[in-house]
Amino acid sequence: MLKLGALTIGLMLAGTACSSAETPEQRQACTDNAFQFCQQAIPDRDRVFACLVQNKDVISPLCREALAAFLPPEPPPKQASKPKTKSKPTAKTTSKKVAQPLSLNPKAR
Repeated sequence: MLKLGALTIGLMLAGTACSSAETPEQRQACTDNAFQFCQQAIPDRDRVFACLVQNKDVISPLCREALAAFLPPEPPPKQASKPKTKSKPTAKTTSKKVAQPLSLNPKAR
């Protein structure tokens, strides 16, 4: 039974190898991780993949590399927004400059 599960996982991961540049080492790492973290999902290929994705923080770096091509990109980290502080009102400067109305006639100046 264990060999059948290993064969199923091997075939499952071999199918994804055709579409990506997966190495035998990455395939073996994912197989090992599937048995370690996702044994309850075997032999369902989609459930094993979903389980590996859910455990992406604990699976091996080689398996994470192999899965990266099938995962959505990570969102950029949120930048901490600066707290808005109320600025003290500045003293108003009184200007003696009086605004002139805008003249639309270029010759009248």
